[in-house]
Amino acid sequence: MPLPLWLWVGAAGATIVVTFVVMALFVRSRSLADYPRVDLPWLDSPAAAAAARFIAVAAFVLTLATGFFGVQDAYRNLTPTMVWVLWWVGFAFVCALLGDLWALVNPLRTLFAWGEALYAKLAGGRALARELAYPPWLGAWPALLLFLGFAWAELVWRSNDVPGYLARAMLAYAALAWLGMFLYGRETWLRNGEAFSVAFGVLSRLAPLAAAPRPHLRAPGAGLLAGEPVSPSYAAFVLLMLATVSFDGFLETPLMQRLESAILGSPAAARALFELSAWGLDETQLIHTAALAAFAFGFFAAFRLAAGATGTRFVLTLVPIAVAYHLAHYFSLVVTAGQFVIPLASDPFGFGWDLFGTADYKVDLGLLSPYVFWYGAVALVVIGHVIAVFLAHVEALRLFGSRKAALASQVPMVALMVAYTMLSLWILAQPVVG
Repeated sequence: MPLPLWLWVGAAGATIVVTFVVMALFVRSRSLADYPRVDLPWLDSPAAAAAARFIAVAAFVLTLATGFFGVQDAYRNLTPTMVWVLWWVGFAFVCALLGDLWALVNPLRTLFAWGEALYAKLAGGRALARELAYPPWLGAWPALLLFLGFAWAELVWRSNDVPGYLARAMLAYAALAWLGMFLYGRETWLRNGEAFSVAFGVLSRLAPLAAAPRPHLRAPGAGLLAGEPVSPSYAAFVLLMLATVSFDGFLETPLMQRLESAILGSPAAARALFELSAWGLDETQLIHTAALAAFAFGFFAAFRLAAGATGTRFVLTLVPIAVAYHLAHYFSLVVTAGQFVIPLASDPFGFGWDLFGTADYKVDLGLLSPYVFWYGAVALVVIGHVIAVFLAHVEALRLFGSRKAALASQVPMVALMVAYTMLSLWILAQPVVG
């Protein structure tokens, strides 16, 4: 970096403070409800939607097949790249920047819908799902627990790049999702229990493209000002998304390595970890599991302290931060590891095929300049926090009515956002270890 890190971090934090001052002086609107809206009727095409769903189902089946039957090498098998790069990172980018494509093409939803249609035809019109009453107290807690498990698999699980294990995990999750749809109904479970429908739905609230009541363009971020508090479980889900992506970056820093060394250097801690490792996780995985839980709890506590009892009204204003950090943290992964799709498209199983003539493509891991990565990351993180400050101010004006009360309520939130901006840039600037 051409300037010291403290200057970058301090300037980014100051930008958030200046943004807050500008909002206080010039923003008086209490709503984005009157944003310009452009209907896009040409996107409402049943044939195109059906084709997209079929392609998504085919990709899901192919990913399972390559995982179960392909060569068990992460670099020669399509499954790890498809799951971690194209699907998790790629779909998050699409949903945040364009709209909720997952709601349209979710293969778990499509396959269950096909099963419902077949069952109704064979059973004389009877419904497949039991349509049990979903307990209101349960909210989005099932989705939160499943997303926490997914985050653990992504960040802690040693075998998360073994194709066969990934395929088993995919199938197990699919079976659980179908069970939930069978018991409570397809749409009810997707809304409350299917972790990725909730996660991609959260990210898509920032996007300029909305599907309801019909496809239209809206002001970016308008979907984050719902005008009413979200449920505590949904608020916790949003905070968990923030915590896990930040923990992903922190996990690769020298500070985390020093913490591991300190814990393993303590005789009492090392002895306890050794005894716990009999349950199937080694000492490092146990430390990372505890650190993931601590990160999540820390984010919950910090937000509760800053937002207080009105937290469920403001938690969605943090989504631009989640999107910005997700883009900043994973952009280099998409550019570099995403290139593996080119040779894998010709040889998805690792059998030595060359279906499209791309099997010999050489991945260029130096394609993205470190300078481009750093400047892009700084811009994304700061812009995300600036948008969050703006949305929080608009929501505060709507909630408290007077500008004075709104400003007073936002001081703790701005302090939290400044701290998180500085933490995010510090994590991104750390040398990668591991």
